[in-house]
Amino acid sequence: MTINNEVKNIIDEAKRLNHEIKMVSNIKSGKEATVYKVILDNQLVAMKVYKKPEERSFKNTGQYLMGKYYKKPSHRKAVAKGNKFAKKLKHQNWVKREYFILEKLYTAGAKIPKPVLHIGDAIFMEFLGNREIAAPRLCDVDLSADEAKNAFKKILDTMIVLWNFGIVHADLSEYNVLWWDNEPYVIDFPQALDKRTNPNAEEILDRDLRNITKFFGRFIEVDFDEIKKAFS
Repeated sequence: MTINNEVKNIIDEAKRLNHEIKMVSNIKSGKEATVYKVILDNQLVAMKVYKKPEERSFKNTGQYLMGKYYKKPSHRKAVAKGNKFAKKLKHQNWVKREYFILEKLYTAGAKIPKPVLHIGDAIFMEFLGNREIAAPRLCDVDLSADEAKNAFKKILDTMIVLWNFGIVHADLSEYNVLWWDNEPYVIDFPQALDKRTNPNAEEILDRDLRNITKFFGRFIEVDFDEIKKAFS
């Protein structure tokens, strides 16, 4: 397996911090990040490495980062201008926020992968799968009615945990849920928003809920209006 300098630097930093780490394989590559299967301190984990700011598009992140406060005046000015430094700041916040949110939500009982470690542009988390295969996305699974009912309830419960903590996933659908051992796990949180500071929170929550109810409507009967009441 070929690894780039960015990944090599993360491995070196992990070793400097006295972690044992061994690359196993590449799981998937996307527009925002590449996910690897690695062995960290004798534990099989997923290592999500974000691409550098110049390789990513922040064109549509405004609604997600709205209300984000920057302490330093220079940072606030850069973000206001939208210059190269602003792109770097957004990139750093994107990674830090995902790890912070993962820790916060996992502790609260949300059905998400357990966060393990954060180093630079990499987040290490529980690997869903085994040495042979990675957990499939929910969109690739043919659910029975009982499985769908159980999965739908647990995803809604996780959404309520998020909402009660002031968070909206903001990109939730069957493509951002993994299925392993007959359990759903919500993934991909970098775009998650704070409902207290983002005026679009209700609108984006509705979009997440409609995505999920539309998917599960293929397997079981769902009532969007009734479900929405739990978020009042």
